[in-house]
Amino acid sequence: MSFMRPRQIATFSVVLALLTAVAAGLSLVDYGQTSRTSAMSAMITRFFAVLIFGGFGLAVAQQSQMRGSLFLKSEEWRLTLRDLLNFGVLPGLVLGVINYLFFFAYRYSPFVEPRIRNMNSIYDSFVISLDSGLFEEVIFRLFIMSCFVFSFRHLYAKIMFMWPVLVAIIPTALSLVLSSLLFAMVHNVYGFTAAFFGGVLLGLIYLRSGIESAIAAHFVANFFFFSASYLS
Repeated sequence: MSFMRPRQIATFSVVLALLTAVAAGLSLVDYGQTSRTSAMSAMITRFFAVLIFGGFGLAVAQQSQMRGSLFLKSEEWRLTLRDLLNFGVLPGLVLGVINYLFFFAYRYSPFVEPRIRNMNSIYDSFVISLDSGLFEEVIFRLFIMSCFVFSFRHLYAKIMFMWPVLVAIIPTALSLVLSSLLFAMVHNVYGFTAAFFGGVLLGLIYLRSGIESAIAAHFVANFFFFSASYLS
Protein backbone atom coordinates (compact mmCIF):
# COMPACT_ATOMS: atom_id res chain seq x y z
CA MET A 1 0.00 0.00 0.00
CA SER A 2 1.46 3.34 -1.05
CA PHE A 3 2.24 6.01 1.53
CA MET A 4 0.51 9.41 1.58
CA ARG A 5 2.86 12.30 2.28
CA PRO A 6 1.72 15.16 4.57
CA ARG A 7 1.77 17.56 1.63
CA GLN A 8 -0.48 15.24 -0.38
CA ILE A 9 -2.90 14.96 2.53
CA ALA A 10 -2.95 18.74 2.98
CA THR A 11 -3.49 19.41 -0.74
CA PHE A 12 -6.22 16.82 -1.04
CA SER A 13 -7.94 18.17 2.09
CA VAL A 14 -7.93 21.71 0.69
CA VAL A 15 -9.45 20.55 -2.61
CA LEU A 16 -12.07 18.50 -0.76
CA ALA A 17 -12.87 21.45 1.52
CA LEU A 18 -13.23 23.84 -1.42
CA LEU A 19 -15.55 21.49 -3.30
CA THR A 20 -17.68 20.94 -0.21
CA ALA A 21 -17.88 24.64 0.59
CA VAL A 22 -18.91 25.52 -2.96
CA ALA A 23 -21.53 22.75 -2.99
CA ALA A 24 -22.94 24.01 0.31
CA GLY A 25 -23.09 27.59 -0.93
CA LEU A 26 -24.78 26.64 -4.20
CA SER A 27 -27.32 24.51 -2.33
CA LEU A 28 -28.22 27.32 0.09
CA VAL A 29 -28.44 30.01 -2.59
CA ASP A 30 -30.51 27.73 -4.80
CA TYR A 31 -33.01 27.16 -1.99
CA GLY A 32 -33.52 30.92 -1.80
CA GLN A 33 -34.23 31.09 1.95
CA THR A 34 -30.71 32.23 2.87
CA SER A 35 -29.03 35.57 2.22
CA ARG A 36 -25.75 35.66 0.35
CA THR A 37 -24.00 36.76 3.54
CA SER A 38 -25.36 33.76 5.44
CA ALA A 39 -24.45 31.48 2.55
CA MET A 40 -20.90 32.82 2.56
CA SER A 41 -20.66 32.28 6.32
CA ALA A 42 -21.89 28.72 5.89
CA MET A 43 -19.36 28.11 3.13
CA ILE A 44 -16.48 29.33 5.31
CA THR A 45 -17.64 27.15 8.22
CA ARG A 46 -18.02 24.13 5.95
CA PHE A 47 -14.59 24.75 4.40
CA PHE A 48 -12.73 24.71 7.71
CA ALA A 49 -14.78 21.79 9.05
CA VAL A 50 -13.91 19.62 6.05
CA LEU A 51 -10.32 20.86 5.97
CA ILE A 52 -9.76 19.84 9.60
CA PHE A 53 -11.84 16.67 9.81
CA GLY A 54 -10.92 15.53 6.32
CA GLY A 55 -7.19 16.02 6.82
CA PHE A 56 -7.27 14.36 10.22
CA GLY A 57 -9.34 11.48 8.81
CA LEU A 58 -6.85 10.87 6.01
CA ALA A 59 -3.94 10.86 8.46
CA VAL A 60 -5.75 8.45 10.81
CA ALA A 61 -6.73 6.22 7.88
CA GLN A 62 -3.08 6.03 6.88
CA GLN A 63 -2.04 5.11 10.42
CA SER A 64 -4.71 2.40 10.40
CA GLN A 65 -3.45 1.07 7.04
CA MET A 66 -6.75 1.91 5.37
CA ARG A 67 -6.99 3.05 1.79
CA GLY A 68 -8.44 6.44 2.72
CA SER A 69 -8.19 8.04 -0.71
CA LEU A 70 -8.57 6.33 -4.06
CA PHE A 71 -6.73 9.03 -6.00
CA LEU A 72 -3.82 9.45 -3.59
CA LYS A 73 -3.18 5.72 -3.31
CA SER A 74 -3.63 4.72 -6.97
CA GLU A 75 -0.71 4.66 -9.38
CA GLU A 76 -2.70 4.28 -12.61
CA TRP A 77 -5.58 6.54 -13.63
CA ARG A 78 -7.30 3.86 -15.69
CA LEU A 79 -7.61 1.62 -12.65
CA THR A 80 -8.67 4.57 -10.51
CA LEU A 81 -11.54 5.43 -12.83
CA ARG A 82 -12.51 1.77 -13.05
CA ASP A 83 -12.71 1.50 -9.26
CA LEU A 84 -14.65 4.75 -9.06
CA LEU A 85 -17.21 3.34 -11.48
CA ASN A 86 -17.38 -0.19 -10.06
CA PHE A 87 -17.33 0.69 -6.35
CA GLY A 88 -18.86 4.17 -6.47
CA VAL A 89 -21.24 4.95 -9.32
CA LEU A 90 -22.79 1.51 -9.84
CA PRO A 91 -23.46 0.72 -6.15
CA GLY A 92 -24.81 4.25 -5.76
CA LEU A 93 -27.26 3.65 -8.58
CA VAL A 94 -28.42 0.41 -6.96
CA LEU A 95 -28.85 2.19 -3.61
CA GLY A 96 -30.82 4.97 -5.29
CA VAL A 97 -33.18 2.45 -6.91
CA ILE A 98 -33.71 0.67 -3.57
CA ASN A 99 -34.48 3.98 -1.84
CA TYR A 100 -36.92 4.86 -4.60
CA LEU A 101 -38.78 1.54 -4.34
CA PHE A 102 -39.12 1.66 -0.56
CA PHE A 103 -39.43 5.38 0.23
CA PHE A 104 -41.19 6.93 -2.75
CA ALA A 105 -44.48 6.95 -0.81
CA TYR A 106 -42.93 9.10 1.95
CA ARG A 107 -41.36 11.70 -0.34
CA TYR A 108 -43.72 14.47 0.82
CA SER A 109 -43.64 13.60 4.50
CA PRO A 110 -43.32 16.67 6.78
CA PHE A 111 -40.16 15.03 8.15
CA VAL A 112 -38.46 15.56 4.78
CA GLU A 113 -36.57 18.86 4.51
CA PRO A 114 -38.57 21.59 2.68
CA ARG A 115 -35.72 22.24 0.25
CA ILE A 116 -35.96 18.59 -0.82
CA ARG A 117 -39.77 18.44 -0.97
CA ASN A 118 -39.88 21.65 -3.00
CA MET A 119 -37.18 20.89 -5.56
CA ASN A 120 -38.35 21.35 -9.14
CA SER A 121 -35.31 21.03 -11.40
CA ILE A 122 -32.35 18.79 -12.16
CA TYR A 123 -30.10 21.55 -10.85
CA ASP A 124 -31.87 21.46 -7.46
CA SER A 125 -31.36 17.71 -7.28
CA PHE A 126 -27.73 18.02 -8.36
CA VAL A 127 -26.60 20.64 -5.83
CA ILE A 128 -28.46 19.06 -2.89
CA SER A 129 -27.04 15.63 -3.74
CA LEU A 130 -23.53 17.03 -4.15
CA ASP A 131 -23.75 18.96 -0.88
CA SER A 132 -24.90 15.98 1.20
CA GLY A 133 -22.64 13.50 -0.57
CA LEU A 134 -19.48 15.47 0.03
CA PHE A 135 -20.03 16.69 3.58
CA GLU A 136 -21.62 13.56 5.07
CA GLU A 137 -19.03 11.21 3.61
CA VAL A 138 -16.14 13.32 4.88
CA ILE A 139 -17.61 13.44 8.38
CA PHE A 140 -19.09 9.96 8.80
CA ARG A 141 -16.76 7.80 6.71
CA LEU A 142 -13.44 9.61 6.33
CA PHE A 143 -13.34 11.05 9.85
CA ILE A 144 -15.64 9.13 12.21
CA MET A 145 -15.21 5.66 10.73
CA SER A 146 -11.44 6.04 10.37
CA CYS A 147 -11.18 7.15 14.00
CA PHE A 148 -13.29 4.19 15.13
CA VAL A 149 -11.09 1.74 13.22
CA PHE A 150 -7.92 3.31 14.62
CA SER A 151 -9.26 3.25 18.20
CA PHE A 152 -10.66 -0.28 18.12
CA ARG A 153 -7.54 -1.74 16.51
CA HIS A 154 -5.42 -0.31 19.32
CA LEU A 155 -7.94 -1.45 21.90
CA TYR A 156 -7.95 -5.04 20.67
CA ALA A 157 -4.25 -5.21 19.79
CA LYS A 158 -3.35 -6.64 23.21
CA ILE A 159 -5.43 -9.78 22.66
CA MET A 160 -4.54 -10.24 18.99
CA PHE A 161 -2.34 -13.25 19.84
CA MET A 162 -5.31 -15.07 21.40
CA TRP A 163 -7.83 -14.78 18.52
CA PRO A 164 -5.97 -13.27 15.56
CA VAL A 165 -8.65 -13.93 12.95
CA LEU A 166 -11.54 -12.71 15.11
CA VAL A 167 -9.69 -9.64 16.38
CA ALA A 168 -8.77 -8.73 12.81
CA ILE A 169 -12.48 -8.48 11.97
CA ILE A 170 -13.99 -6.97 15.15
CA PRO A 171 -12.53 -3.42 14.90
CA THR A 172 -13.73 -2.96 11.33
CA ALA A 173 -17.15 -4.49 12.03
CA LEU A 174 -17.72 -2.34 15.11
CA SER A 175 -16.57 0.78 13.27
CA LEU A 176 -18.90 0.02 10.38
CA VAL A 177 -21.93 -0.48 12.63
CA LEU A 178 -21.30 2.46 14.98
CA SER A 179 -20.53 4.98 12.23
CA SER A 180 -23.66 3.83 10.38
CA LEU A 181 -25.77 4.25 13.53
CA LEU A 182 -24.49 7.80 13.97
CA PHE A 183 -25.19 8.46 10.31
CA ALA A 184 -28.75 7.14 10.70
CA MET A 185 -29.36 9.26 13.81
CA VAL A 186 -28.96 12.52 11.89
CA HIS A 187 -31.72 11.48 9.50
CA ASN A 188 -35.45 11.60 10.16
CA VAL A 189 -37.60 8.78 11.49
CA TYR A 190 -38.53 7.54 8.00
CA GLY A 191 -34.94 7.65 6.84
CA PHE A 192 -33.32 6.00 9.88
CA THR A 193 -33.41 2.42 8.59
CA ALA A 194 -32.45 3.39 5.04
CA ALA A 195 -29.65 5.62 6.33
CA PHE A 196 -28.28 2.85 8.55
CA PHE A 197 -28.09 0.21 5.83
CA GLY A 198 -27.01 2.83 3.34
CA GLY A 199 -24.28 3.84 5.78
CA VAL A 200 -23.11 0.23 6.01
CA LEU A 201 -22.87 0.02 2.22
CA LEU A 202 -21.07 3.36 1.99
CA GLY A 203 -18.72 2.27 4.78
CA LEU A 204 -17.86 -0.91 2.88
CA ILE A 205 -17.25 1.16 -0.24
CA TYR A 206 -14.99 3.51 1.71
CA LEU A 207 -12.99 0.59 3.10
CA ARG A 208 -12.61 -1.00 -0.32
CA SER A 209 -12.16 1.99 -2.60
CA GLY A 210 -11.57 5.20 -0.64
CA ILE A 211 -13.51 8.34 0.13
CA GLU A 212 -13.94 9.34 -3.52
CA SER A 213 -15.95 6.20 -4.32
CA ALA A 214 -18.07 6.67 -1.17
CA ILE A 215 -18.81 10.26 -2.21
CA ALA A 216 -19.67 9.14 -5.76
CA ALA A 217 -22.01 6.41 -4.47
CA HIS A 218 -23.73 8.80 -2.04
CA PHE A 219 -24.15 11.46 -4.72
CA VAL A 220 -25.52 9.05 -7.35
CA ALA A 221 -27.93 7.43 -4.87
CA ASN A 222 -29.35 10.80 -3.78
CA PHE A 223 -29.43 12.24 -7.29
CA PHE A 224 -31.34 9.27 -8.66
CA PHE A 225 -33.79 9.17 -5.76
CA PHE A 226 -34.44 12.92 -5.72
CA SER A 227 -34.78 13.18 -9.50
CA ALA A 228 -37.04 10.14 -9.81
CA SER A 229 -39.19 11.08 -6.80
CA TYR A 230 -39.65 14.83 -7.22
CA LEU A 231 -39.04 15.59 -10.89
CA SER A 232 -40.88 12.76 -12.64
